Amino acid sequence: MPPHSPETSSLSSPGFQDVSHLENSDLIPMTFRKHNNLRVTLLLLIPTLILQAQPDTGAIAGEPKLQRPSTGLSSVVPPLSSTEHRSRPNAAPRLLPKEDTPFIVHVRIPVNGTPNDAPRITPSGKLLPGTSAVLTTLNVTQGDRDWVGTDDGLYFTTIDQSNTKKISRHPTYGIAGPLSNNISGIAVDSRETLWVATPAGLSSRDKDGKWSLIRGREGLPWEELTCIAIDSADRIWLGSTRGLIQYRPRAGGRRWYYRAGQRYLPDDHVLAVVCKDHGRSILVQTQSGWSRIKEVARTLHGKAESLETRYQQQHRRLGMPSPVYNADAPATTPRLHGHQASDALWTSYHVAAMCMAYSLTHEQRYRDSAKEGMEALYFLQNVTGIKGVVARSVVAIDEPEAAQRLNDESWHLTSDEKFLWRDDVSSDQYTGHYFAFYVYHEHIARHDPVELKRLQQQLQMVTDGMLDNEYQIVDWDGKVTKWGWLNPEAVNNVPSHYLENGIYSLMMLSFLKTAHHITELESYREHYRSLIENHRYLSNLLLQKKVFPDELNHSDDQLSALLFYSYLLLEHDPVIQDALHRSLRRHARVEQDERNSLFAFVYASVDSDDADVAGGIRTLREWPLDRRNWQMNNSHRTDVRIDHRKSDKKDIYLLEVLSADERDFQRWNLDPYRADSGADGSTEGTGVQYLLPYWMARYHQLIAAP
Repeated sequence: MPPHSPETSSLSSPGFQDVSHLENSDLIPMTFRKHNNLRVTLLLLIPTLILQAQPDTGAIAGEPKLQRPSTGLSSVVPPLSSTEHRSRPNAAPRLLPKEDTPFIVHVRIPVNGTPNDAPRITPSGKLLPGTSAVLTTLNVTQGDRDWVGTDDGLYFTTIDQSNTKKISRHPTYGIAGPLSNNISGIAVDSRETLWVATPAGLSSRDKDGKWSLIRGREGLPWEELTCIAIDSADRIWLGSTRGLIQYRPRAGGRRWYYRAGQRYLPDDHVLAVVCKDHGRSILVQTQSGWSRIKEVARTLHGKAESLETRYQQQHRRLGMPSPVYNADAPATTPRLHGHQASDALWTSYHVAAMCMAYSLTHEQRYRDSAKEGMEALYFLQNVTGIKGVVARSVVAIDEPEAAQRLNDESWHLTSDEKFLWRDDVSSDQYTGHYFAFYVYHEHIARHDPVELKRLQQQLQMVTDGMLDNEYQIVDWDGKVTKWGWLNPEAVNNVPSHYLENGIYSLMMLSFLKTAHHITELESYREHYRSLIENHRYLSNLLLQKKVFPDELNHSDDQLSALLFYSYLLLEHDPVIQDALHRSLRRHARVEQDERNSLFAFVYASVDSDDADVAGGIRTLREWPLDRRNWQMNNSHRTDVRIDHRKSDKKDIYLLEVLSADERDFQRWNLDPYRADSGADGSTEGTGVQYLLPYWMARYHQLIAAP
């Protein structure tokens, strides 16, 4: 990361001291509104950081001075300067960057009809000789015994002293034996362990005769098994009535892989599984037909290049990321592009990714792509024809979608009648604009006088539009937009804004810091100082991530990541920087269990030892390259725990986040704890949500070049 030159901040004074030792916070009554519209009044322990002008003999004459904080910050974590700040104090520093080593992913290959290499897998209703039990499996050999499964138990053959083969039924089931006497499948691995699939779960018998039982609490995603196969690497493939399961019993790290839904299978009721090509290809028969699951080696960089290529070919609309809607879900030919309510936000993701890619590689294609995205953001800033009024989104009049918008009162025709633009822009989209302003400036515009002047003009127009309206985002009709209140009265004095007052304070301070850095206009710094000294914005953002009993707002999580990124790299005042670090670290600990790559890498840009870099990399590896919105259901699984406090009849939420390749993973603002989500696969996402954290990790030397 190129070092930022330190700047002298008027908010510093020799009288400032570290605030980690201060006493307990004041008790402040706060009324807030929950999303279920119940008003609850709580006596909340709110840490405050009172920063006021005060004479100081050691300060520069004429500059405003700040009083040392007078109340405690006991409910937030200590500052980065502390020697005891680590979330994992005994952990050794990470060796970075991490190598981009190849990893294996599962990819569905559609199969038409019955494949030529599909063998007969199970007997067809034959009786086991000498019994009335119907055979359900073929024979397998474990040591000196042959085993076979039936609908009435597990049978084995032995040779007695007279060299006569004897067929015996295994006597016990449920504990010292298979979980059920209805045997779905059997297989033996290279260590002579017998594996038995049943409708009640998985059982195993080692070569010494010891039985083990594996059900949901041991990690089995679904217990009603229908078949089993073992590949040459001793990976166990289990068919079930609710999908395909891979189990790696002797692997370190992740051992279970649940493959269900049309991302992987025609339907979830698996009838048979066959391992091909040493397990690199799995042939799966379901009730609706066959599918082939291929194991493909990929790298993080290769995934990024694949997504970028497809983005340029399929997903660019007016320079902005656009989903593609297909008439037939498996088809690759796009049918229709569509606008997104937060076009500016997602465009900023791609602009930033391309800027960082250009700085690392100096490839012109990345610079050109970043510039095209930046021009799209300028277009949103100018298309309304009203200075300072930014469009939420825009469509060309000849786009198929335009006909649906002509009579919508939220959409407005431009003066040249070539475009329709959407009103009611929110602070979410403004976060995208300012994030792109900062990153484009740092990597491209500051090296090009023409680009720099253009950027400064646009940034000043957008910023002045808010400042002229007292820190509010105003629409074409002169009214504040629904989420356009960043002013002190709304942030501090409206009880129903309690949940958002931290993130909104962070927004306004980050916006002004970025504007001053790029334009060098003193007025922006004056506004910035005023919000801190007179309106508690710095104190507010200490708890910008609200936690129980409040909701976990994942949309605000991704917004705060973008806001923190530029703010932390620009702010050098030790007191303000300390407060920012406290807020970010506290938030990062909430995020850690989610393995959120974007948030982890933003945190790692200032503290790579404490950030969950490994979790962020794991999520990027698991990120499905198939970007269609397939329905992914997990609420039925036997290995999950449901969060009953949050779940209702409509949605089920889990207590732990599942792997990214087992969820409908579209964007960072969606709730990763939601068990069931997705649709019919007819919409394909753009992939920019992968590109930003990947190139950010590359730029900050968290992930090595390929």
